[in-house]
Amino acid sequence: MTRGEQARLRPTGAGSTLNIHLGSFTPPPPFWDAPPAARWRCVHLGHARALRLVNEGHLRQAGRAFSRALRAAIAAGGAPPLPPEAAQVKAELHAGLAQVQIHLGLPAAAAGNADRALRLCPAHLEARYSRGVAQAAMRDLEAAMEDLGAVLRAQPGHPGALRELRRVRGQARERDAQLGRRLGRLFA
Repeated sequence: MTRGEQARLRPTGAGSTLNIHLGSFTPPPPFWDAPPAARWRCVHLGHARALRLVNEGHLRQAGRAFSRALRAAIAAGGAPPLPPEAAQVKAELHAGLAQVQIHLGLPAAAAGNADRALRLCPAHLEARYSRGVAQAAMRDLEAAMEDLGAVLRAQPGHPGALRELRRVRGQARERDAQLGRRLGRLFA
């Protein structure tokens, strides 16, 4: 609604209507003027919204929600170095955005966000897994095997890492065999 606009509402189950007239509107204060607790509450709400969108299968909207929450976290966190809890939240946001970018077919962007998450929280397994998958998609098979192996060393039963590592090793064997055939023809 804009200033001076009128609206008529009919609540469900009620026989009467409500007439609303908006006399004035006060915009909210800028995000950076809000107290730190309110800023971090906004970051957490954005993260929850992004996760909900991922679970519902709305990946593009989830990517935008992760990006907005990251911008809010940057504004809320202040200058580096960040306190550990703020670094963890930012790492979660970067890792979530990386997973969404992988599903959207953006492996370079996903690898960059996974790198940022790992700089903030080096033990973040899902970020390391996402970076491994992104590197495999970009055909950097050795780096992918290293990251996926690190995930499996930290969590031996990680199903995605097991599956991806098998696939990447197969691609590496195929690449090496193809290279061997080419070199054999060259020196024959």
